[in-house]
Amino acid sequence: MGERESRNRRFERVDLRARVQVTSLEPARDPESGVPTLWDTHELCETLSVGGAFIRTADPPAKGQRLLLQIYLPGGESVETLGRVAWTRVPLRGARGAGVGVEFVAPSGAATGALERFLTHARSDPPES
Repeated sequence: MGERESRNRRFERVDLRARVQVTSLEPARDPESGVPTLWDTHELCETLSVGGAFIRTADPPAKGQRLLLQIYLPGGESVETLGRVAWTRVPLRGARGAGVGVEFVAPSGAATGALERFLTHARSDPPES
């Protein structure tokens, strides 16, 4: 991450590969059929901060969509929190994969504490070569 990009972030992020269950809280219309659908899937959380996460998915939900997240952190702990899709990324040739930036919405004290513990530990451990 570049210095400029780092200065623009509210929360320091940590790269990881963690399984996350993502469930939409309101239906979205299927673009092809028009049928209201709910999103309930397991995806991959690739970056995490106390304020949000990047979730890789081939089928990103729409910006503004409210989600229930269950993030399974390395080490066995899991965190459940509400989130809102802040932005989406569609794969472009030569770019990183598709996914969504999710902002956590009013996380509980327990969720915030678990995230802070994990992030503090992750930042203090140097990456393995």
